[in-house]
Amino acid sequence: MAAQRAAKLDRMRALLLALGQPETSFPCVLVAGTKGKGSTVAMISACVQAAGLRAGRYTSPHLVNWRERTCIDARPISTQAVIALAEPIRDAVDRLSPRLGQPTTFEVGTAFALLYFARERVDLGVLEVGTGGRFDATNLADPLVSVITPISYDHTATLGNTLESIAWHKAGILRSGRPAIAAPQPDEARKVVEREAESVGAHLEEVGREWHWSRQTRDVIRIESTYRDFDVLETDVGLMGDHQRDNATTTVAALHALGGTFRIAPGAVREGLRTIDWPGRLQVLSDRPLVVVDGAHNAASAEAVWRALQRDFDFDYERLILVLGLSEGKDARGVVGALAPHASKIYLTRSKHERAALPMALEPLVRSVAPRAEVAIREDASSAFEAATAAAGRDDMVLVTGSLFLVGEALVWWRHSPR
Repeated sequence: MAAQRAAKLDRMRALLLALGQPETSFPCVLVAGTKGKGSTVAMISACVQAAGLRAGRYTSPHLVNWRERTCIDARPISTQAVIALAEPIRDAVDRLSPRLGQPTTFEVGTAFALLYFARERVDLGVLEVGTGGRFDATNLADPLVSVITPISYDHTATLGNTLESIAWHKAGILRSGRPAIAAPQPDEARKVVEREAESVGAHLEEVGREWHWSRQTRDVIRIESTYRDFDVLETDVGLMGDHQRDNATTTVAALHALGGTFRIAPGAVREGLRTIDWPGRLQVLSDRPLVVVDGAHNAASAEAVWRALQRDFDFDYERLILVLGLSEGKDARGVVGALAPHASKIYLTRSKHERAALPMALEPLVRSVAPRAEVAIREDASSAFEAATAAAGRDDMVLVTGSLFLVGEALVWWRHSPR
């Protein structure tokens, strides 16, 4: 299996070589992890942009449009730019040796992003790893700083079914002699990351060891460090939940580690963290009833969402109405177990994505975990959104979750639905 993954990197390496090695044309930060890596990429990019630098941001998956994955200064790549890049990328793919096989969709998308950032001369690229890290297409970039966000169970068929195995894959993005930042981790994962950092000679900093945050008010946190050259930073974070405060602290640590190359002023950091726009993460669409969407797709993410709903929302709702749709292979038991017991009514549905799980397959699990809830199946996601919002009273909460694909469809439906 490892040999097959290494072979995929050979194919990606050949593709980038055929494109003139665009990954070498700009400095970058590489972000791996299970939870929060997209949010952390968005935060780092927002702070860099607030400092007046051109920030290239590469994330996946997208919510509504594929172009969202590749942004400069938070603006998605234009259709015209995609068309202009398509020809050289197609030519490069055609020149690949047949023995390497055809590139995957993710590999081609990564090539698009790297070539776009190179041609547009971004000051810094901030790249989200796809799956794992060690054998991911993005890992052919050479990051100034490597970041590992919280590790939990996901993609176990590919990465292994232990936190140690998953962490080993994530830690593959660490570089000798370069700084690395680790968000708070379960002990099993933390020990692997620390061991791998020592093995390759990366300088590892950890949130919870060198970096800490504390709550000042409901909206403001205080970030401190053991490093003497870092002054205390008090800042608002524009995304809800303590997990996002962990991400913000990880972001500040990464920006501090970039100090030898980029000096991002504290004011720019505060501005970036305060004004960040990252849809689909505890995003509030309506106040009365409270309608919230979040792409939580494993147990740890769902538990973080529930904690945030309890702590950060100044709203005593009467009923929780849950709209739930997962992708196949995700931790259905973990997500359902974290959220379904709190719901009065649950709509099971599916996104239009090819990997969407059948709602009927989730029904027995949901009924066993939430026997008192009213459970309904809606094969079409739009009908589930419509039914849930119609059923909600002014003092109820509607939560749409389980998949970013489902959240993306909810955002489109909300934008066009009459209210």
